[in-house]
Amino acid sequence: MTEQEELLVILMEECSEVIQEASKMIRFMNKNPYRIEKEIGDLLCMIELLSEYEMIDPSILEDHIQSKRDKLKKWSSLQID
Repeated sequence: MTEQEELLVILMEECSEVIQEASKMIRFMNKNPYRIEKEIGDLLCMIELLSEYEMIDPSILEDHIQSKRDKLKKWSSLQID
């Protein structure tokens, strides 16, 4: 397995752990953010590593983030500035 493949596999694992913690917060009405914060931190670490390995361009991410915010303003009930 190449380093790039390993990064992507670990990224997938971290994404699934964020999903699992979000589900548990809903199922168990857990208001303590510690566990999901930990998993999101792990995910953000992997995103940083993808950038360091030049597999993604962080400046492009900013464009996609803004685009998603704009869509959420239009299509969700979230209060987004």
